[in-house]
Amino acid sequence: MTPVSFNSAVQENYAPVYSQKVAPQADPASGSGAAPPDRADAVQLSPAALREVALTGRVAANGDLGNLTSTQTQQLYGQISSIQSQVAADTQADGGTLSPSDAQTIQQSQNQLSGTIYSDAHNGAAPPSDPIATQAAGREAVQAGRIALNQQAGRLNGGQATQLGSQLSTIQQQIATDEQANGGTLSSTDAQAINQLQNQFSQQIEQTARSITTPNLPVVNPA
Repeated sequence: MTPVSFNSAVQENYAPVYSQKVAPQADPASGSGAAPPDRADAVQLSPAALREVALTGRVAANGDLGNLTSTQTQQLYGQISSIQSQVAADTQADGGTLSPSDAQTIQQSQNQLSGTIYSDAHNGAAPPSDPIATQAAGREAVQAGRIALNQQAGRLNGGQATQLGSQLSTIQQQIATDEQANGGTLSSTDAQAINQLQNQFSQQIEQTARSITTPNLPVVNPA
């Protein structure tokens, strides 16, 4: 069983979006080669918010695959929640946006958590010193996070979350097949096709979550 190790810069937030609208940056914990998310994955989202959802997606995916125990999964979710609370507190204290120093501290916390997720999912192995994440892999993490967070918030029921998870797995399998056929990387044509699939899937997550959303329950979107 291959652990899901999305070491990417891509994140999205399930809490109210912070007003720090800065273009997402590459995640140092993932290597400088991490690609930024597609525009559809980054509307009105801060780098901290984007990374938060990607971390959630990695935990959810590895938990579903059995690479994390239920105890590890809950502990990691707790750490993500703690970072989110810190982001909210710092944002409020800074007048609505994270100060550069606070943003750097949050990023360091997220980097450390990224490494913990990797180690827990790989039986204690140290994370790669210079991992590379493609845009496609980054979007997988964000979309997995959106599914998990919308389910936790009651915007998706168990059946809907399972069905969306199955569709996400199908896209992941297509990426793996295309990469294997192309010598380990996606060709430009395959990358474009995968991007289109992920765009369609992003819309489906949003539409499905909105189907049972009340006016007071904002949907985690888009990605």
